[in-house]
Amino acid sequence: MRIFLIVTAFVNTMLYLLVYAYYENIMGLFGNVNVTGGWLTFLKILDMVIVGFLIGLIVAMLLRLRIEKSFFDYRMLLIVGILPFIFLILSPGQVTNFFIVKLFNSSRQISEAAFYFFSRQTIWAIWFGFAIGVSVRLSFKKKLKHEMTYWIERTPRLF
Repeated sequence: MRIFLIVTAFVNTMLYLLVYAYYENIMGLFGNVNVTGGWLTFLKILDMVIVGFLIGLIVAMLLRLRIEKSFFDYRMLLIVGILPFIFLILSPGQVTNFFIVKLFNSSRQISEAAFYFFSRQTIWAIWFGFAIGVSVRLSFKKKLKHEMTYWIERTPRLF
């Protein structure tokens, strides 16, 4: 099951990378569609988050962790994913420009540095998706449906 999921995640990663690489051509196939540019940018970023998630899921499955039940590790998501999430939120520019104007009085050097740092949306999206994917902990322990576990509780004897 683990190998099947790794292969499936790898194939899906390649397909989503192809969608990202040929995004403009794919949108050209739809012709003239009345959709805002923000929505198209959101879809492109979502595609990169999915690619990062699948890569992180592959890494999490290759670790071969010995766990009893599948779960989502929120602590790992906070540790690994908080920075890319903040940078992804700040990347569009309006929030960043507000802080530059209020704190640095529209300094040209600060605004250029912020632009080059926060404009890498694909890096932040892949990193955030990777953090989500690594936070998924899957258990591959075989447990039969008819298997049951019994234990006897011992009561202390008085005499």
